[in-house]
Amino acid sequence: MSDLELTITALAAGGDGVARDDEGRVTFVPRTAVGDRVRVRVLSAKKSFARGELVEILEPSPDRVAPPCEAFLRGCGGCTWQHVARAAQLAAKQALVANALRKLDVPVEPIADPCSPLGWRRRARFHIAGGKLGLYAYGSTTVVHFDHCPQLEPELDAAVHLVAGRTPPDGELAIVRGHTGAIAVGAERTWKGAAALIGKAGITGVIAGEARHGEPVIEIEPGLYGGPWDFQQASAAGNAGLIALARAALGKGPGELVELYAGAGNLTRAFVADGWTVTASDVERPPKPIDGATFLVGAADRVLTASARADAVVLDPPRTGALEALDGIAKLAPKTIVYVSCDPATLARDAQRLIERGYRAERAWPIDLMPQTAHVECVLRLSRVG
Repeated sequence: MSDLELTITALAAGGDGVARDDEGRVTFVPRTAVGDRVRVRVLSAKKSFARGELVEILEPSPDRVAPPCEAFLRGCGGCTWQHVARAAQLAAKQALVANALRKLDVPVEPIADPCSPLGWRRRARFHIAGGKLGLYAYGSTTVVHFDHCPQLEPELDAAVHLVAGRTPPDGELAIVRGHTGAIAVGAERTWKGAAALIGKAGITGVIAGEARHGEPVIEIEPGLYGGPWDFQQASAAGNAGLIALARAALGKGPGELVELYAGAGNLTRAFVADGWTVTASDVERPPKPIDGATFLVGAADRVLTASARADAVVLDPPRTGALEALDGIAKLAPKTIVYVSCDPATLARDAQRLIERGYRAERAWPIDLMPQTAHVECVLRLSRVG
């Protein structure tokens, strides 16, 4: 198939640019910006859509900027939108949320932007190949190696640079920095040099395979603890913004609150402070329990079956959503549901099912927690009808 000349008209949820060919078929093209006129080589095609690779920029969009990272220019897939101006990134994420929730007939607030464009990451995972650190190239499992990452907090970047120079074992490597400056590192396999990292570049603990050195569980934020492999929101400023939105959506206590997919208690802390009687749950117990909350270990549907009543339910599920919990939430019949989501599509799907079970979507608040990427978070409040 010959190359196509296309104009990019939108950015898709996965980060690719979207264009239509002369026959109206949608073509997805990575590393393009809205308004780009491009030459594209089609890699695969189906009746309704095709995927292509960028061959040449014939006319650049006004939204196109010079990427700040040389690894991005070499194909690193850790970021998808470093070539897109910040304002255009935010506009694209606003559109992604609004489009995903359009059938809910819900007001969508302007997107919040609490993070700095670069230097915001306090937590990251990398791939180690041949003893060298990097990230997968876009659309492949080839590791693009680098020495520094501009997305990391400067102190975390310095620690990563140190770790990269100590020939870590091949596999996954995780690293996280807490609010006091302590850094914890995790490697999948045994690592002879792990213990020697303690005390350098803020590193207080290392997990290497089954071995533990120093103190790898650190205080991420006041009252919130975790290790290198535990999930935490990647940005401190972004997390503060997300917590503020969740608190505003829920409102103040008192009342009985059931919190599902609570993780280490990131949101739990705020709800306790706001006067709620909180029963939080997840499939694993947090490293340290949140004072003032009851924590139950178990899947969301099982926890809901055991719950007697709730004035409100908050859920923050993984990207796949919360299908298993929706019937239990509806049976519990809370007055208010606050749904925190990292995927607008699964949020829309789950919210529609709650609407079918007697709820109304009241308001949505998008927030950008991961600049230079296509990821967007959203907080949605639903209320029981009648």
